[in-house]
Amino acid sequence: MGFEFSEVAKLKESLIALNIASHKIHLKVARRIAQLAIRKVKKMTPVDSGDLRNNWKYSVIKKGDTYIVVIYNQLEYASFVEKGHRIVIAGQTVGWVEGRFMLKLTEDEMERIAPNMWKNEVEKEMRRIFGS
Repeated sequence: MGFEFSEVAKLKESLIALNIASHKIHLKVARRIAQLAIRKVKKMTPVDSGDLRNNWKYSVIKKGDTYIVVIYNQLEYASFVEKGHRIVIAGQTVGWVEGRFMLKLTEDEMERIAPNMWKNEVEKEMRRIFGS
C-alpha cells in the first residue's frame, strides 16, 4: 500500500486553505447568530414608545480562539424590563412587575442552535476545499 507524494502536497494545500478560511467562517457565523438573536430579542421586547425595541445592538469579540457575541441595550430601564422591578408609591413597595426575560430566553435559544450553525458552515467549507 503506497501513496503519491502529490496527494500529500495537495492535502497540505487544502489544510492551509481551510486554516486561512476558518477565521472568516467563524466570524461570518458569529455575525449571523448575533443578527438572528437581535431579531428574536426585538420580537420579544414589549413596545410602549419603541425605544427599547430599537436600541438592541450587538458586537462580536474574538478572544484567542473564542468568538463572543455580545447583545446589549443601553437604555437605563432595559434591565428592569428584562428582570422585573418593584412598584414604589410614596416610599412604600406596593407590588412587583415580573420581568419579560426577552434577552435570557433569546440567549438560551442561541446556545441551543449555534453549535449546529457552526457545524454546518464548517462542513460546507470543508466540502468546498476538499472537493467531496
